[in-house]
Amino acid sequence: MNASTSAFAASLAAPTGGMPLDQRLSTLGLVCPKCRGRLLALPQQYRCTGCESVFSLTGGFPDLIVGERFDDPTDETLLTYEENSNADLTANYWTPLFKKLWPKARKEPRLLSVGCGTGVDVEMLHKEGFDSVGIDCGNRTAVWPRRAHYERLLLANGKHLPFDDNSFDAAFCGCVFPHVGVVGDSNQTAPDVDDQRYAMAREMVRILRPGGYVVVASPNRWFPMDIFHGRTPGSYKPRFNSPASRFLMSVGDYERVFARAGTGPATPLPVENYWGFIRSQNSIKGTLFGAPVRFVFWLVSRPGMGWLRGSPINPWIVVMLQKQ
Repeated sequence: MNASTSAFAASLAAPTGGMPLDQRLSTLGLVCPKCRGRLLALPQQYRCTGCESVFSLTGGFPDLIVGERFDDPTDETLLTYEENSNADLTANYWTPLFKKLWPKARKEPRLLSVGCGTGVDVEMLHKEGFDSVGIDCGNRTAVWPRRAHYERLLLANGKHLPFDDNSFDAAFCGCVFPHVGVVGDSNQTAPDVDDQRYAMAREMVRILRPGGYVVVASPNRWFPMDIFHGRTPGSYKPRFNSPASRFLMSVGDYERVFARAGTGPATPLPVENYWGFIRSQNSIKGTLFGAPVRFVFWLVSRPGMGWLRGSPINPWIVVMLQKQ
């Protein structure tokens, strides 16, 4: 191997979680997010052999973002809370759910976390035997180097996924859709909010194999208060939510947007154990204010109570849909 060849090989192994760029292409099944053409690994970047677009690295991670980026906060205290919260969510909700969907899988089910944030869910699911991959287009990616398997994380926008058709068994996200089709990081929807959310739903369904699952979670539009947005840490005053607002989504909203993309009916899932309330449990005030919410989560998650899960008494919904 001559000096130039050696330098090129070294550049492919540049800071990408210990996995060369060309190996990452095949391991994660990456394609061009613009035209879905074949990507070629070059020093510190990918180039599409179809449309000739070039994608560089950001912070040592492949940056395949097409379209907008999400400018979320990067405060270290918030990021640490996000890591702890995501670990609790993955251990107590995502992992049991996916093990129930594939109790005796003959091969590792392939999962895509859309808007994976800190990447904790991808790491934990990978350790549980799932072929998990995560994408995000925000600033929580700053903590990705902390992940043991951060080679499974990349920058991408959910409306332009860099994966082939029919390549995942499930795509899931938590509180991502309310932030699609809005003005900045606000609760004001853009005029084309429906088109933007359909674009993301279409991409999530496109990359699923037939029979694959979409699982989405967010505050319930029919609940009169939004207890998950617009609050400062330590405050328990909820934001009033008008059901006429398009910021949040209901079970029916998810069913309509994903039906256009090719899924069947929406199934509202139990919500118990989705939230660990790990921050509110640190104070008496938080425990008291959180008690009614925890009770509702418990109630609507009981067998036979599925009809209540999308109703105005439930502040949080988890919806599952299956590709036709």
